[in-house]
Amino acid sequence: MTRPPRRSVLRGALAAGVVAGTLPLAGGLAACARTPEGPDELEAPLAAARADAARAAAGAGAFPELAARLGPVADARRAHADALAQEIRRARPDRTAVVDAPVAAPPAPAAAGEALGAVRDGLGTSRDAGRSLALTAPRYRAGLLASVAGSCGGLVETLA
Repeated sequence: MTRPPRRSVLRGALAAGVVAGTLPLAGGLAACARTPEGPDELEAPLAAARADAARAAAGAGAFPELAARLGPVADARRAHADALAQEIRRARPDRTAVVDAPVAAPPAPAAAGEALGAVRDGLGTSRDAGRSLALTAPRYRAGLLASVAGSCGGLVETLA
């Protein structure tokens, strides 16, 4: 009885190991390729960032004495919205239409104090919602959410 050459046995074992090792990977990739149903969890923080930016810009435009305080808030919240939209587009290309939808302009504030209070309240709500969502989000998104929430907290303090 002749034995197969050792190299043939090793090649066969290597090939079997590669095939066996890639089967779970292929199943995992197929699972990752599935698109979840419904809205992305970042759509609410995105809408809040856009609303906060619009409110701050409206207040800065209506009351020049607030422009130095509310202009940077509008800029920061626009940057947050851009980062959140970029992550949604990356993870959920099927939600691009929602991400790119136009934002309604907020009503014009009647008084400077009202404008400042509305922006501060919106930022506080965004901070709290972002903090809560960061606790349950996947790790790669939790950092983004925590950063946005922390920034909102800092912005609230600067407007106090």
